[in-house]
Amino acid sequence: MAVRVLRGLANLRTLAGLADRQPQSYKAYLRVSFLELERTRHRQEIATTQRRLAFLVARCRAIDAEKGEILAASGLTPPSTQSPAARPTGRPGPSAKRGFHLAY
Repeated sequence: MAVRVLRGLANLRTLAGLADRQPQSYKAYLRVSFLELERTRHRQEIATTQRRLAFLVARCRAIDAEKGEILAASGLTPPSTQSPAARPTGRPGPSAKRGFHLAY
Protein backbone atom coordinates (compact mmCIF):
# COMPACT_ATOMS: atom_id res chain seq x y z
CA MET A 1 0.00 0.00 0.00
CA ALA A 2 1.39 3.35 -1.06
CA VAL A 3 1.54 6.18 1.42
CA ARG A 4 0.08 9.32 0.06
CA VAL A 5 1.79 12.56 1.01
CA LEU A 6 -0.68 15.32 1.67
CA ARG A 7 0.34 18.66 0.35
CA GLY A 8 -1.17 21.91 1.42
CA LEU A 9 -1.30 25.43 0.05
CA ALA A 10 2.23 26.14 1.27
CA ASN A 11 3.60 23.43 -1.02
CA LEU A 12 2.22 24.84 -4.28
CA ARG A 13 4.79 26.10 -6.72
CA THR A 14 4.01 29.48 -8.26
CA LEU A 15 5.77 32.14 -10.27
CA ALA A 16 4.61 34.93 -7.96
CA GLY A 17 8.02 35.79 -6.52
CA LEU A 18 10.00 35.50 -9.74
CA ALA A 19 8.74 38.74 -11.28
CA ASP A 20 9.95 40.85 -8.36
CA ARG A 21 13.47 39.42 -8.43
CA GLN A 22 14.24 40.55 -11.96
CA PRO A 23 14.85 44.23 -12.61
CA GLN A 24 12.10 45.57 -14.83
CA SER A 25 13.21 48.54 -16.83
CA TYR A 26 9.70 49.59 -17.82
CA LYS A 27 8.76 50.11 -14.16
CA ALA A 28 11.73 52.41 -13.67
CA TYR A 29 10.94 54.26 -16.90
CA LEU A 30 7.30 54.73 -15.84
CA ARG A 31 8.36 55.97 -12.41
CA VAL A 32 10.74 58.52 -13.95
CA SER A 33 7.96 59.59 -16.34
CA PHE A 34 5.51 60.07 -13.47
CA LEU A 35 8.07 62.11 -11.55
CA GLU A 36 8.66 64.32 -14.60
CA LEU A 37 4.92 64.87 -15.00
CA GLU A 38 4.56 65.74 -11.32
CA ARG A 39 7.44 68.23 -11.53
CA THR A 40 5.88 69.85 -14.62
CA ARG A 41 2.53 70.14 -12.83
CA HIS A 42 4.17 71.73 -9.79
CA ARG A 43 6.04 74.22 -11.99
CA GLN A 44 2.73 75.23 -13.58
CA GLU A 45 1.16 75.64 -10.13
CA ILE A 46 4.10 77.79 -9.00
CA ALA A 47 3.83 80.01 -12.09
CA THR A 48 0.08 80.40 -11.59
CA THR A 49 0.56 81.25 -7.92
CA GLN A 50 3.27 83.81 -8.73
CA ARG A 51 0.98 85.51 -11.27
CA ARG A 52 -1.87 85.55 -8.75
CA LEU A 53 0.40 86.98 -6.05
CA ALA A 54 1.67 89.71 -8.39
CA PHE A 55 -1.93 90.62 -9.20
CA LEU A 56 -2.86 90.79 -5.50
CA VAL A 57 0.17 92.94 -4.61
CA ALA A 58 -0.60 95.31 -7.50
CA ARG A 59 -4.22 95.54 -6.37
CA CYS A 60 -3.14 96.32 -2.78
CA ARG A 61 -0.92 99.11 -4.08
CA ALA A 62 -3.79 100.50 -6.18
CA ILE A 63 -6.06 100.37 -3.12
CA ASP A 64 -3.47 102.21 -1.04
CA ALA A 65 -3.07 104.87 -3.75
CA GLU A 66 -6.82 105.35 -4.07
CA LYS A 67 -7.22 105.47 -0.29
CA GLY A 68 -4.47 108.11 -0.10
CA GLU A 69 -6.18 110.20 -2.78
CA ILE A 70 -9.52 110.02 -0.98
CA LEU A 71 -7.97 110.93 2.37
CA ALA A 72 -5.96 113.76 0.81
CA ALA A 73 -9.07 115.15 -0.91
CA SER A 74 -11.08 115.03 2.32
CA GLY A 75 -8.30 116.65 4.35
CA LEU A 76 -7.77 113.63 6.55
CA THR A 77 -4.35 112.18 7.17
CA PRO A 78 -3.79 108.49 6.62
CA PRO A 79 -2.48 106.41 9.52
CA SER A 80 1.27 106.07 9.81
CA THR A 81 1.19 102.33 9.24
CA GLN A 82 2.76 100.94 6.15
CA SER A 83 0.70 98.90 3.70
CA PRO A 84 1.22 95.10 3.60
CA ALA A 85 1.91 95.46 -0.14
CA ALA A 86 4.76 97.90 0.53
CA ARG A 87 6.31 95.67 3.20
CA PRO A 88 8.59 92.90 1.88
CA THR A 89 7.11 90.22 4.15
CA GLY A 90 3.47 91.22 3.70
CA ARG A 91 2.78 90.86 7.42
CA PRO A 92 1.86 93.68 9.77
CA GLY A 93 4.63 94.87 12.03
CA PRO A 94 4.36 94.68 15.82
CA SER A 95 3.47 98.38 16.17
CA ALA A 96 1.03 98.51 13.25
CA LYS A 97 -2.39 99.90 14.12
CA ARG A 98 -5.36 98.52 12.28
CA GLY A 99 -7.39 101.08 10.33
CA PHE A 100 -8.28 104.61 11.36
CA HIS A 101 -11.28 106.17 13.09
CA LEU A 102 -13.32 109.10 11.89
CA ALA A 103 -15.11 111.39 14.32
CA TYR A 104 -18.54 112.57 13.22
